[in-house]
Amino acid sequence: MKNKLKLGVFLGVVSVCLTAGFTLNADAHGYISKPESRAYLANKGLNVNVGAVQYEPQSVEGPKGFPSRGPVDGTIAGAGKYAPLDEQTASRWHKVNLNPGPTVVEWTLTAPHPTSSWDYYITKKGWNPNMPLVRSELELIKHIDGGNLKPEKVVRQQIDIPSDRSGYYVILGVWSIADTGNAFYQVIDANISGDAKPSSDSEAPTQPTQLKRTMATANSIAFSWKASTDNVGVAKYTVYRNGVKVGETAGTSYTDKNLQSEKAYTYTVVAEDFSGNKSTVSQPLTLSTTQVPAVDTVAPTAPANLHVMGQKESSVSLMWNAASDNVRVSQYEVYRNGKKVKTTASTMFEDVNLVKGTYDYIVYAVDAAGNRSKASNGISVNVIGGGEIIPPVPVVGDDVWQANKIYFENDVVNYNGKTYRAKWWTRANNPEYNSVWQLVSDHVQVWNAQKAYTAGERVSYNGKIYQAKWWVRGQSPDLGGAWE
Repeated sequence: MKNKLKLGVFLGVVSVCLTAGFTLNADAHGYISKPESRAYLANKGLNVNVGAVQYEPQSVEGPKGFPSRGPVDGTIAGAGKYAPLDEQTASRWHKVNLNPGPTVVEWTLTAPHPTSSWDYYITKKGWNPNMPLVRSELELIKHIDGGNLKPEKVVRQQIDIPSDRSGYYVILGVWSIADTGNAFYQVIDANISGDAKPSSDSEAPTQPTQLKRTMATANSIAFSWKASTDNVGVAKYTVYRNGVKVGETAGTSYTDKNLQSEKAYTYTVVAEDFSGNKSTVSQPLTLSTTQVPAVDTVAPTAPANLHVMGQKESSVSLMWNAASDNVRVSQYEVYRNGKKVKTTASTMFEDVNLVKGTYDYIVYAVDAAGNRSKASNGISVNVIGGGEIIPPVPVVGDDVWQANKIYFENDVVNYNGKTYRAKWWTRANNPEYNSVWQLVSDHVQVWNAQKAYTAGERVSYNGKIYQAKWWVRGQSPDLGGAWE
């Protein structure tokens, strides 16, 4: 169950290793990677003293419906979740240099969700950079309808920075999710140069090249190509099958599904920039689907990136990345505390009517021939609904923790008789003291002043049980505040 981290933020892969030495948690959602957001610059080490968000800039998540709803004034930058991001002075945050006019914004999505909209705001002329960020000081500069569609892992969009802005301004990006009540909030601290003048773009992107097959099954074909270049930026690629448009993507790969078996198809690709300039058509690539096996013995791949996408008092909504198969995936089996609770063709599931307790979930993929995949990554969820506490299923450690070994998200180890699960990439961090490790064999742990705890973790202190409301370290549980 080891998730191999891959370098390269702008590939939009599950996790990203950064020069500051931090690693993005794969149980995640999305952040603005260009121009670098306040949270992302914290992950890179340029914004400091920000607490837990430095490890998870993709998790700045709060209620959707902005500006009529959503985080209250003064908590917009941190989405009501990460208070350090709401600190606001003219010199508090590292700035990125931007010019007025067209600007490409890039989101890196570590867990793409069906999207209702993308919205961008900028602070008004004359705003006070030494006061908390409030709605009345923001104006909408771009609205993009998400169409309830699931985006690519890298999303590039163009906004227009007003030509009358010069100096320090804050740009707010809001990614609203279609199938949950939440949105993701990212602020960009921009130093805008008033000297640059917007100019029209008439230069087309270069031709997409090096089309090549990456996978073929009995009913699907996947292929990739070398990215085009452009003087401003490539907005999207349009994919044609046998001369007919079949899809668009912001990335450099495409999977064509629901095809006939043992049939050849010819593909071409055209790049398009934000001004609508189109490249020449790529060289064609002809690929064929495979034969449907007489006897299918190949199991699907394991579902990846199982994570919580929404939680209420007595329910939890789960989501995972689709598995792949040589023919097709037929269904998914969801297990709670070791027992199957749902069979579904969807990659989402809401578990309802839960009583108070901790629940462990895993998911399997099953194909039409009944072949079953290996288990997905496992996750534990604390539910505050009424009733008695249901003890979690114990997790057996894979091995004894070693200080010089690299561990990835969801790796499990034994240390001093207890079992811990890694939340993200780690090495040389003692499981008893470092918040990268979650205790899973005994969810009620003895409070340790040297260890950082995240929201939902429970500890015992002076004969009582306390639960962390947010990231905390060094504060005695009996003082309240971060503990309840």
